[in-house]
Amino acid sequence: MSTTFLSVGHFCYDVSPNGYILGGSASYSTLTAQNLGYCARAVTAVGANFDRQTPLLDGIETVYHTSADTTIFDNRYDENGYRQQFILGAARRLKGADIPTEWHDSDIAYLCPIADEVSAEVVHCFSEDTLIGATPQGWLRQWDTDGKVEAKRWETAKDILPYIDVLILSDEDIRPYPDELDRYIELAPIVVLTQGGRGATFFQNGTQLGSEAYAVREVDPTGAGDVFAAAFLINYYQNRSVEDALNFAHCVASFAVEGIGTSHIPKLSQVMARLHSV
Repeated sequence: MSTTFLSVGHFCYDVSPNGYILGGSASYSTLTAQNLGYCARAVTAVGANFDRQTPLLDGIETVYHTSADTTIFDNRYDENGYRQQFILGAARRLKGADIPTEWHDSDIAYLCPIADEVSAEVVHCFSEDTLIGATPQGWLRQWDTDGKVEAKRWETAKDILPYIDVLILSDEDIRPYPDELDRYIELAPIVVLTQGGRGATFFQNGTQLGSEAYAVREVDPTGAGDVFAAAFLINYYQNRSVEDALNFAHCVASFAVEGIGTSHIPKLSQVMARLHSV
């Protein structure tokens, strides 16, 4: 039986010049896992306007929970690469009861909210052998009546972080509240802070380790953090080597930023070729 990778979070649509394109941490991460040879699963919630038959998601075992709306984001980047988001719709929250019992023993579980949709109770659904990773961006978002997304402090961090294995977040996630990083490091066993083209920093038990990103021409950074997270968790699950997992994740993510949306998430053969070329 192949190793299983489960993402819990919303599939969504992102606004593009050519209309809606598939987005969301759950889609980027499961496509990454599938391309790397894993059995990819997702638990999500979508509205009637979401195309469940999209060929992009072929082969991903998905439990769709019905919602009044589909989560839709309009991502706008300034000349410095900073993103302002607008949310045009939000699907319903995901709770512990939404995770199929037969998936509680998934090898890797990735909690990846994008619109504060993953309840804290979900962290307790998995077996003690499951490697649980999380990215907090969705827990750090709130939005006004116009849909403009703004930062908030992560209220449920204390209910989640002690029960996961790896927290992966970006410097953009904590830019509004940089003091929160120390709290996360204290609560979570392992923290990986990604810093775009400047690499990433790993924190565990009072020690830290830096790692370098791969130098590529960036076309679209959307989703790169989720590709990195999925790749890190997969490699760390296999080898339990932080150094190897960081390098592998940087390599996989370097492909993702070279194209729009999910179009450049690499196959394992591409990753191995680039790993061996440096």
